[in-house]
Amino acid sequence: MKLLLHPLPIRIFHWVMFFAVMMLVFTGLYMDTPWNRLHLSMEVVRKTHTLFSSIIIVNLVAHIYYYLYTNKITEILFLPRDWVNVPSFIRYVLFITEGHPNFGRYNPGQKLIFSLWFLAVVIAAITGIILLFSGNTQWLQWRLGGLNQIRIFHYGVAIYFAASIPLHLYLVFTESPANLQAMFTGYINKELTLENAINKREDSVS
Repeated sequence: MKLLLHPLPIRIFHWVMFFAVMMLVFTGLYMDTPWNRLHLSMEVVRKTHTLFSSIIIVNLVAHIYYYLYTNKITEILFLPRDWVNVPSFIRYVLFITEGHPNFGRYNPGQKLIFSLWFLAVVIAAITGIILLFSGNTQWLQWRLGGLNQIRIFHYGVAIYFAASIPLHLYLVFTESPANLQAMFTGYINKELTLENAINKREDSVS
């Protein structure tokens, strides 16, 4: 029996964000330090960076609207009540305990990454707009510590995205590789999930 884990809108939001982040990290790093072996038009790189910046902002707004409309926003946000699950989550991902706690659709680690991703997109959007229109945003530049400080914030977001993607994959594979397949097909094999849970309980007993 197949169980719908990720509806089509969620899969679209996920993959749009993935490709947008990849393009933004690549073009951003290239603009900062062009590679000698890869000769690209800086004008094209800048326009591509701006295009995918707009895409990721629109995608974020649509993503949040979807979760608000379906009343499932608490499934992806790290809330104060999730702190109580952090110790058991850490023990599980570090393979200290065998049993998988029932965290719901997403575990605390994934929720924290999602929440920080949303915040990172907001920070990147604000700092990116300031850098793009540097001649008309002096008052914001002054409030945020100047252009150099804003560039550091913007660069920090890129580093966070680049570092969090491997962590996100680790959390997915630690919980269940089938969840990754569900991000392509939308469905997860319910019988396989139950069988894995039974095997884990049997292993812990033996």
